[in-house]
Amino acid sequence: MLFSMIVVEQKSNEPGPRCSHAIAMVGDKMYSFGGELTPNFHIDQHLYVFDLKTHTWSLAPPNDDFPDLPCLGVCMVAIGTNLYVFGGGDGHRNYSGFYSYDTVKSEWKLITHVDKGPAPRSFHGMATDNKNVYVFGGVSTTARVNTLHAYSIVDQKWIQLPNPGEFCKVRGGPRLAVVHGKIWVVYGFNGDELDDVHCYDSVEGKWTKVETIGEKPWGRSVFSIAVLGKYIVISGGEVDMDPKAHLGPGKLTSGTFVLNTENLTWEKLEEGQKQNFIRHIYLVTASLSLSAHISLHHISMLLSSQGN
Repeated sequence: MLFSMIVVEQKSNEPGPRCSHAIAMVGDKMYSFGGELTPNFHIDQHLYVFDLKTHTWSLAPPNDDFPDLPCLGVCMVAIGTNLYVFGGGDGHRNYSGFYSYDTVKSEWKLITHVDKGPAPRSFHGMATDNKNVYVFGGVSTTARVNTLHAYSIVDQKWIQLPNPGEFCKVRGGPRLAVVHGKIWVVYGFNGDELDDVHCYDSVEGKWTKVETIGEKPWGRSVFSIAVLGKYIVISGGEVDMDPKAHLGPGKLTSGTFVLNTENLTWEKLEEGQKQNFIRHIYLVTASLSLSAHISLHHISMLLSSQGN
């Protein structure tokens, strides 16, 4: 599978270097929230908007209900024109709750107070099937966790889904993806960088440890992830913890890999000529690390060819 990587020009009001922030797309706009530059020191509470047509940054208007805690290790997903933001902390393990932001009305709304939903956490995984928001794993006030929760947009309530058990270890920095109704847990960190993949079938209510083949990526955490049809695409991440733990950047990696969720085969993307059926994934390289000083200047567009 071949791809090309280009740097997307930015014209104004860029947020500045950061990592451990959250990114989500609504139409032709990319939203960025939270993050850190100096390890364990949050940056700001602004919601930044990048217009992919004009290549300009702006600030999303706040209102009285905006998150009252600057967050790092936060997650965000988009459903329609709404953003959903869960968790994250301020470096002292003070955590944030569950919020939505209406990108049409420019309105924040507190959905669940930090003490009312899933256990407060940061550096978790989060994904959506456009009906539910799923949250898995992360670092809580006392330990890493491996619980899976779902928030129903229709019912407006949280439920805890079956626990995967010991075979899917507790972890921080995992990534979560929803592919054809199944929830995939990819990699993470529990003292060691993990290279395992797990899948939860919400119809059967059953967890499965997935044995993958092919050009398997080495263990990593806090990487970028995207879904293209039956494919899970991952890029970058931390492959070795810093001796100072969260006070250092750790050892980082590049490289982009694709997992075919039907034949369970990994393939490494190689730079080359663009082919038919081009798909676009917008990646902010700063989202790849817990605490590395990576700049938002480098917004990249990954052009990947999707085969069968």
